[in-house]
This record gives sequence, structure tokens and C-alpha cells, in this order.
Amino acid sequence: MVVLPGRIGRLVVLLLTAMPSHLAAQDGPPLALRLSQTVPERMARDGVPGAVIVLIEGGAPVWTGVFGMAAPAAGTPMTAEALFRVESISKPVTAWCAMRLAETGRLDLDAPIGDCLRRWLLPEGADRITPRMLLSHSAGICLGDYAARYQPEAPRPDLPEHIARDFALIAAPGSGFAYSDTGYVLLELVIEDCTDEDFGKLMAHEVLAPLGMTTSGFDWTGAPMPVGHDLRGRPVAPYVYPGRASGGLHATATDIARFAVAGMAGAAQDVLSSNGLEALHRPVIAVGGLFGFAAESYGLGHFTETLSDGRAAAWHGGQGYGWMSHMHLVPETGDGIVILSNSQRAWPLFAAVLRDWSESLGVAPVGMARVLWAEKAARVGIALGLVVAALGLGIALRGRRGGPATRIGAGGIAAALILWPLWAAAQNYLFLFSILPGLWPWLGAASGLAGVGLAAVALGPRRSG
Repeated sequence: MVVLPGRIGRLVVLLLTAMPSHLAAQDGPPLALRLSQTVPERMARDGVPGAVIVLIEGGAPVWTGVFGMAAPAAGTPMTAEALFRVESISKPVTAWCAMRLAETGRLDLDAPIGDCLRRWLLPEGADRITPRMLLSHSAGICLGDYAARYQPEAPRPDLPEHIARDFALIAAPGSGFAYSDTGYVLLELVIEDCTDEDFGKLMAHEVLAPLGMTTSGFDWTGAPMPVGHDLRGRPVAPYVYPGRASGGLHATATDIARFAVAGMAGAAQDVLSSNGLEALHRPVIAVGGLFGFAAESYGLGHFTETLSDGRAAAWHGGQGYGWMSHMHLVPETGDGIVILSNSQRAWPLFAAVLRDWSESLGVAPVGMARVLWAEKAARVGIALGLVVAALGLGIALRGRRGGPATRIGAGGIAAALILWPLWAAAQNYLFLFSILPGLWPWLGAASGLAGVGLAAVALGPRRSG
């Protein structure tokens, strides 16, 4: 076997492993052929090792695209049935279970959660929280420690201990949207205390098995999985979270597609009533902050948005250490898409896929496609940085620095432009890294050069005469 080094080798591997999907696209829907060209290009650009995509039309999967590598170092190609960490897609699956328990009389979505809790005492101010608030991220609970990860076989805190460490109220319950992993872990504890059953086992027989998600589970089994990759492209060792409801589901793209299909109007499933299913997708609370950039509202376990043609869409994505996932569905017409990747650098890839998918539906790009706006802004920022650097150096060489106020201002701005990329590079995670995995170093470099140009204006000698 010939091994090609560096970026050339990665590009060749990505293109070669995408070929089966490209060939299969010839017999698939028109979008399949477009994605078979778009996806390898984006993967090579952003350094994404692997992805699996499932297209859904008319309430049924119509094409599966398999791209790249499951384990690049070992030369293992991605497969359609690869088992992924789907991270926060765990939340809509958990919401199905909560609604199932509500419809069968085992959980009251509007009763205080203290009515069920036995293993953890609610702190002051939290007594008004209900399961419905937890499901809709309206309980006023903090995001939580999303970096609380443990090796699968290592000791870790039990659920009540983890919640006690992680729980904090940041707003009055019911007062607004605050995305909370901790809230869903608390919901897991509520469900277990209400049913006297382990969460993973309950999910398996109430939701996963009835929907045909036979390879999926909320418990670590040690089953073979692709290798996850972090924002710097480094391999990630297997890990588990203290809780499971928020981000602990392991599933294949096929199984997540089954779940998406079950959420379509008129789907042949007997887990939830049509009213219960509609309640999951119905907007409950307006979304703000960074989440408002991509979504309008949140229902029960689902982000919601209105497409440009008036149809309602429901979706959820997931980002974990080394993994990313996305599921989008239009229940009314049975259209949907599932995207899973073993890379944390995949947001621009997902945005490009969702842009193409939106176009195939005849609508404006869905909210998550707006991630691509950041790339356009970054390119403008890079160009401006280079212009400022050139102008600053030109002014300094000509000895035209201006007065003291100008020099002090230029020096202050120069320090900020030089220091922020250095600070950013030292961080383990910034939102900027996720939306600009390939461009943020160039943006930082351009900022630094602009800072050097302004520093020259501030510090360079002034010519006389």
C-alpha cells in the first residue's frame, strides 16, 4: 500500500472513500449527486475525517452517503452502520420517553419534579420546576459542565452527586429559554425515581426497540466505533458522561433516520399518539442568544423553525468532544436529513449540506446553514487585516505617525489585535473554533499582522522635515 503524506494524502483518502457514495448517487435523488460532490470537498477543506448522511423523502430513507474514514490512522473506511456518539440528539429521544411515560400515566409533565425525586433534595427556588420545563429548557438551570467526561471503566460520580455539583439556577423557572445539559440530566433522575427503573433499560424497551433502533443504546457496551477527532484534528479516546439523557446516546445513522421517520406526520409507530408527537414539535418558548442565530423556538426536546414556505420544521444537533450530529425533519411532508460525523470540525460541513438540502426542498436555507455566514465574515476580516497591516507599515515607513492621541490609540488597538489570537490559541474550546475550524487561524494571523502594522504607526520614528 502506498501512503501519501500530509494534506495530499488526506484529500486522496477522502475522495477515494467517497466514491461508493458518488456511484450510488447516480440512482438516488438529485440531491444525492450534489452531496457526493459537495461533501468530500468540504471535508478536505475543513479536515473532517468521516461522515454518514441519510436523506429522507416522503417519510422514508431514500439514500445513504458514506464518506471518509472511521479511523484514518488505521486506514479504516467509514461504513453506513458505524456507531456514533450522537451527543445532544439524545435530548429528542429522551423527550419521546418522557412523553411516552406521560401518555401511559407514569409521569406528570406539569407536576413539580419534587413529587418524584427521592435521591436528591431540590435546592431553594427550584421547587416550581416541572418535567415540561426541563424538556423545553425553560427551568432556568445553567448549561452545566459539558466537559465532565470519564473513561468508560473509570469511577465516576453517581447521578445525584453529579447533579449536586453541577446544578445552579440562573433564572426563575419558567421565565425564559436557557439551554441546559444539567436540566436533562436532572430529568433522567426524575424519570428513574418516578419509574423505579434504570434510565438506559427504560429507554431501550419504551422507545428504542419499538422504533427499530436495535443497535442504539444509552449505555456503554464497548462496541466498535469510529475514532472521534477534536477541533485540532487529534484523535479522541472513548469516554462517557455522568448522565445519559443529555448526550449519552450511541446510535447509527440508520437508527437516527428511523427515529426521524417516526417523527413524521402519519408515521407507522405505536410509541406516541399523534397528539403527543405534535406536542414535542410545537413551539413552547422563544430561543435567544447564540441559539437564536439558528432557531426560532424550542418545543419539547426539539428546536423548531418555520421554513420560508410556511412549513414547520423540527430539528436537533449535537456537539461533543470529537463528535458532531444533526437531524432535521419536516413532519408535514416527510422530508428529513441525518448527518453524523466523527469530527468536531464538522459544523461548516453540516451547514453546507443543510444549505443544499434546503435548496432541494425549494426553501431558503434553514437556520443552521447560517454558520456559513461566519466564513464570509472571516474572509472579509482577513482581507481587512491585511489591508490595515499594509497601510500601517506604509504610514510608519513614511514617518507619518500623527499626534500623541493617534499613537496611543493605535498602540492600544495593536495590542488587542496581537494578543487575542494568542489568547484564543491557548483555549481548549471557543465557539469560534467550531464555526471556523479552518479559517480561524488565518483570521488570527491577519489580526496579528494588522496589530503589527498599527504598532509600527505607534512606535516607529517620525521623520523630520
